[in-house]
This record gives sequence, C-alpha cells and structure tokens, in this order.
Amino acid sequence: MKRSSFAWFAIAALAIPIGSLLPATAGAATNEVHACGGANEWPPSSYFVRRDGQPTADVAGYSPDVLNAALQGSSFTPRVSLLPFARCVAEARTGAVMQIVMGAFYNDKRAESFLYSEPYLALTPRAYYLAARWPGGLPVKALRDLENLRLCGLNGISYAHLGAAADKVYTGAQDYAALVRMLFASRCDAFVESQEVINGFRLLGSPELIDPRLASVAVPEVPPLQIHFIVSRQYPQAQPLVDAINAGLRRLRRSNQLLPLLHKHQASN
Repeated sequence: MKRSSFAWFAIAALAIPIGSLLPATAGAATNEVHACGGANEWPPSSYFVRRDGQPTADVAGYSPDVLNAALQGSSFTPRVSLLPFARCVAEARTGAVMQIVMGAFYNDKRAESFLYSEPYLALTPRAYYLAARWPGGLPVKALRDLENLRLCGLNGISYAHLGAAADKVYTGAQDYAALVRMLFASRCDAFVESQEVINGFRLLGSPELIDPRLASVAVPEVPPLQIHFIVSRQYPQAQPLVDAINAGLRRLRRSNQLLPLLHKHQASN
C-alpha cells in the first residue's frame, strides 16, 4: 500500500536521536550506555526509518522510545544501534562496547550472562494463513491442532512456545516476505508470529504483509510472550542500570505512557 509523504514524514519524526530528549542538568554526570537490536528489523521493537519507502540508517521503535523515557532523569544516557542480532548479543555480553540488548525473551542460559529488566511489552502470537485456502478459518481450536498443519517459520528463530508443533516448523524463510511467498506457493499452511510484529511491518508498508488475502487466528493456550531489556553482567554498573530502567518502567506504567508509545509504531488492526 503506497503511503503519503506525510505518513513517511511521521515515521521519520520518530527517529529522534536517543538522549536528545533528556533534560540537561547542570553539573550532573551521566554515563553513556549503548543498546542494540537486530538489524533484520523487528517492529514495533526497533526498525530503520523509511524515506520514500526505503530504509535509512536512522533507528526508531518502541524499544528505543521506552528505553529513552525510562532513563530520563537518571544518570544514564542511552545510544541505540541495530546490528545482526547474534552480534548484538555477543557484543553486549562482554559489556565493553554494548551494554544493553533490546527486545529479549527470557531464557535460563542467557540469564547467566545478563540481568533482565522487568518486561515492557507482551506479544500476542497468531497463526497467519491464506483465507482462500481455509474459507472456514484455520482449524485451530487447541494448541495441539497446530501439529496437523504444515508450519513455516524464520531461520534461527525458536518456536518452543508452540509445544510439540515446534519440532515440525520448517524454518527455511530468511524474512517475513519469504514466509508469505511460501504460503502462496503452498509450501506451508500457516506461520506463527506476534500480532504486534505484523502490525509493525504493516506500518512500514511491507507489501507482503498488507496483502488482504492474509487472515489470522489466535494461537490457543499460549500466554503473551514478554520481552525485556537485558544488561551485561560484565558491565560494572549493571545493577544500577537495571534498577534505573525498572524504576523508569514503573513510572511509565503508573502514568499509562507505555501503550501510547506502542501505538506510534503499529498499524491499526
């Protein structure tokens, strides 16, 4: 769907350099910290701003907005960049160049190297399929019903939240456009992704994901997937940084600011 220049200007306006909104406090010492997300983009969490439909080097997203707002008034000033996600995690693990990973799911192994913030976003898994192929709706009434479908997914992504069906997911797609092409080629029946992520790509005008032939259904028995900021345990101020992030998140929740920040980075359902 072609968007007006005003719409792209609105998206570009979201890419305010991190820290530029922080109040200047005379004589106050600040610690610059570096946060990263995945360069393959994962809206609404983080993505590259589009101009004339093309990605630029500027970064926007819900995660940078929340991190900036949470640390406002603290002794930490965040800077954000997008890297290949494996590199992002590897560099942040040492705490030297990068200290924070945005948009991280919890797992026990990663918690050995990182401190986790409180969750700041809950993602809602849905199964996406072609309406013409399943005119009566995708036959998914229980989680185990996914085992009867041919599921496709993204390379390198864990689908453990799908239970036994996770082992049957064909993870041959490199991006979301490839997932949709696999549906149209009848190489799979459906793919599972969070509604918030799909809506984020739709805001960016991704042609495959705004195709009206796509339909979706909720994935039963799977609770919302929570994401966190994670901070390297090797960073000398790791605990004070996590404490500052958590204090900011609580302030944003009390003032009901998180949902409006999320809506800035999503298309309407």
